[in-house]
Parts: sequence; structure tokens; C-alpha cells
Amino acid sequence: MEFDIRIFGAGLGVGMLIALSVWVNKWRSGAASRKQMEELKQHLQTQMSITAKGYEELQQELKRLKQENENLRVTVSTLSNKPGRAELKTLQIWDKALRLMIVNSPGFAPAWEVALNEASKDMQDTETGVKALVRKVFPMLPQELSLGSGDETSSIDRVS
Repeated sequence: MEFDIRIFGAGLGVGMLIALSVWVNKWRSGAASRKQMEELKQHLQTQMSITAKGYEELQQELKRLKQENENLRVTVSTLSNKPGRAELKTLQIWDKALRLMIVNSPGFAPAWEVALNEASKDMQDTETGVKALVRKVFPMLPQELSLGSGDETSSIDRVS
């Protein structure tokens, strides 16, 4: 059993070649893995930026819609509190009640028509003529008192 340096050198050389080939293969696969990792990181970064941008746009849209909703709420509140809205609502209620009375009460309709025609004629006289002048001069007085008519009963008393 002699030690032959040629055999040892040949074995060492073959082992070093195998080790070198394994190391080169690992280095190549590591480089490919690093390249793939960088591509995946870039893809992830792109996805995250797209998601962040979409989320930011959604947040801005939500903020805009909340502001618009608040503006509309204030507008509705303002419009419902304008002068005359309560009177219009009362007039709508009275109109519905009158329609129900006309349908349900047999003697109410003719009396209502007479009162309605008389009130319409009175309003036309008030808009044009002496009644309008008297109203302009004495705006605080009720219409019946400002005219000085001898009839002290109102049109509603005459109907009933």
C-alpha cells in the first residue's frame, strides 16, 4: 500500500472538477432564483401600487360623496324650512280633506262651490280695483274691515 501521488492527484482533480461543476450549477440556479425573485418583487410592487392607487381613488370618491350627501342634506333642510313650505303643506292637507268631504258629504259640495266662487271673485276684485288700493294703504287691516262693507258676516258664516 504505497501512497501514489498520481492517483491522489487524479482523484483530487476529478473531485475538484465535480465540486466546481456542482458549484457552477448552484451559482446558475441561484442567479436564476435571484432573477425570478426580483421579477416577483417587481410584480408585487406593481400590484401594491395599483391597489394603493385604487384605494386612494375610492377614498377620494367616498369623501366626495360624503360631502355631496351633506350638501344635499343641508339643501333639503333649507328648502323645507323656506317660508311658505309649512303653508303649502297645510294647503295640501286641506285640499285632501276638502276632496274627502266632497266625496263623503252629500250637502257639502254645493255649499263649497258657492264659497269657492265667492272667494275667487273677491280675490279678483282685490287684485284689481279699489280693494287693492285700500289694501296697499292699510296693509295690516283684514279685508272685510278695510272695505267697510255693511255685511259683518264672513263668507264662511254665510255658507254654514
